[in-house]
Amino acid sequence: MKLHFIFRTFIISLVALSCVFLCAGAAGAASAGIVRVALVRDSDDLSFKVSGNYEIVDKATGRVLAVPKQGEKMQVELMEKRISLSGPRSDYGSFKGPLLVREAGFSAAVINGSGRVTEQSIAASMAVNSDGRAISLGSSEAPAVRSSSKTVQLTGGSDGLNLVTLNSASAGKRYRGDMEFLLEDGGLTAVNVLNIEDYLRGVVPAEILSYWHPEALKAQAVAARNYALERAETSRGSFDVYCDMTSQVYGGYDAESPSTNKAVEETRGIVMLSGNRIVSAFYHSSSGGATENSEDVWYDRVSYIKAKSDPYDKNGDHYNWRVSYTTDQLIIKLASAGYKFKKITDINELARTSSGQRVKNLEIKGEGMEGKPLTVQISNADNVRMALGLKSSLFQLTRQYDKQKNLTGVEITGSGSGHGLGMSQYGARGMAEEGYKYQDILKYYYSGVVIAEDYGR
Repeated sequence: MKLHFIFRTFIISLVALSCVFLCAGAAGAASAGIVRVALVRDSDDLSFKVSGNYEIVDKATGRVLAVPKQGEKMQVELMEKRISLSGPRSDYGSFKGPLLVREAGFSAAVINGSGRVTEQSIAASMAVNSDGRAISLGSSEAPAVRSSSKTVQLTGGSDGLNLVTLNSASAGKRYRGDMEFLLEDGGLTAVNVLNIEDYLRGVVPAEILSYWHPEALKAQAVAARNYALERAETSRGSFDVYCDMTSQVYGGYDAESPSTNKAVEETRGIVMLSGNRIVSAFYHSSSGGATENSEDVWYDRVSYIKAKSDPYDKNGDHYNWRVSYTTDQLIIKLASAGYKFKKITDINELARTSSGQRVKNLEIKGEGMEGKPLTVQISNADNVRMALGLKSSLFQLTRQYDKQKNLTGVEITGSGSGHGLGMSQYGARGMAEEGYKYQDILKYYYSGVVIAEDYGR
């Protein structure tokens, strides 16, 4: 995948500096891969502001529509099936879109003592020394010039960090990378477009507690990298992943923490492979003591997602939880999952997963909305979990009856949180605390995988 940059120019005198280093914030993203994250969908209007160097481009024509000032509020609105763009200085018009709020990188011109340009470069990163020869690149969050005595950051008033603040109905959050606004299903969709490593900075602390053991944080970083890269490779829509639990939770720049950023950086480019392909690394909060085969929880068999006991998952938050439903409450709960009952007369467990721990098939009997007998069988453990609104499908169910032997409710006792596939986050913490490295953790939860550098290339 390619990144496209529009560059601003800094003129640097060779009288003062012996060499120039310019490194755009997204340098290296082309090799790492780009992720498109849906932040908001089906909106009528959104506002945003930028910190750093950005420009707004009509992707349909490639035309630059505006160069927003730092902190300046810009508005995008749905207007007669087009995207209207406005700001405090102008109404820019309406467009078919998409509109891209794009990071503006840097170009450099090197002049000699007489003021004549001797070297000029447009690149995401470059280095030119005083006699015009290219030299090896450094790396930096911000563009910088370096002399023999010191390094000076070229911040442009933004501390070298480009961020877009997206304001939606809930709140304003800051995001690295670019922001794209497009029309989809009759509404506005906002998509954060950024390189995989910057994306992970906002995922890892949102998915796991930042004060947990560093090896657990690293395992989470690799699992999240795998999940996102596999989705980006196979996605055919306008975005690759959602920003919530539908995919994996992404909190943007404001969610970042030093410990999780370090975990991302120390595992940069590390992925898991199976058959020379990036695996889709499912993970969950707590296994409840056992993980499952993928085909028992969902439908498809995945060679590296296997059932196994999990003695490392120990916590006081997700074990021996209890849920009680009256039959009326059960009718409402099942209706929200698409199973419409007027009356429920019986509920039975039909089968368990291969580990013997989770309920795989559940049968419910009663009357349908028209008063006729209705029997529903719910297959696969995650469907059972979702239908009953439970933290996990690892549970025991006890039926409750009145004196006339009519079903009045159920009491459910269970353990775990999540689907139970792949890595348990609490289990990763437990393994890390026992001295295991992140590679050991990943190989335990993902059977037969190979851990590779440089994104598996």
